[in-house]
Amino acid sequence: MNRRNLLQDMLPRWRALAKAPGQPRRTLRLPDWQADWNAGMALLARHARNGGESAEEPLQGHAALEHAYGWETVAQTGSNLLLKGIDRGFAPAALQQMHADVADLWLEHARLLAIARESLQQQGHDIALAASLQSRTTQHYEYALQLLSLDVLLDAQERLPALVEKVLCFDTDRVLDYLSAPALGLVEASDEVFHPRPFAELFAPLRDGEAFDPSLLAGYLQVQYRDFFLLPPKAQKRTRRLIGPNAWGYWAFEVAALVVLYGGDDATLRTCPHYPSDLVDFARR
Repeated sequence: MNRRNLLQDMLPRWRALAKAPGQPRRTLRLPDWQADWNAGMALLARHARNGGESAEEPLQGHAALEHAYGWETVAQTGSNLLLKGIDRGFAPAALQQMHADVADLWLEHARLLAIARESLQQQGHDIALAASLQSRTTQHYEYALQLLSLDVLLDAQERLPALVEKVLCFDTDRVLDYLSAPALGLVEASDEVFHPRPFAELFAPLRDGEAFDPSLLAGYLQVQYRDFFLLPPKAQKRTRRLIGPNAWGYWAFEVAALVVLYGGDDATLRTCPHYPSDLVDFARR
């Protein structure tokens, strides 16, 4: 990857995708979608102009740290735009390219954080910077879950080891372990679930030692997605569910990724509008 041109190479591809998006996967108010898309693309373009390129002389100390924090905003914006692309109906092959770009943004953020940490320590600062994505926080967990789930759904599991090591620093829970286990060769998953609401319920119907049966997750889909999104906005805010700055996602990526990884008949799940069945089909092709 040519880090100097990462954003410059990415932006034209993303602009082209938005010109022929396809049929939306969910009900959208298209002017609002377009406004959000344009705002995100404008932020990425500003960063490409003002701070996206690596300096000729490597930044040091707190300047390096500030540069890394700027890339966190870029990576989060990339993840948010990828979700916009899924909502709007971008084809799976187009989403595959977008997701590869987003993964590169997060890996670049992790690289810059590591550089800043080393520089600050060399300057005598007693500092221990956290992982690029701190999965124990609700805000970062949604991005971590999206990254790993979409690696599975968009047929890019070869990227999972680098993301788990460099972006998450191996700080994973049971959900993230299940999503990355085949790619990492894990034989056991953590018992810890960082965010029990809603993810403890994901494993409640599953039994160790038994074949994975996707139909057992129909209740989880109904309660944590379908019922939740039928609530009026005020009631959603009163319902205990993982809430990040953009609220929790419409799509049950974790369910879809588990089905791809562990198999079984998902016919009962396909009646739920929050189950991205076309991405499951893409991964299974």
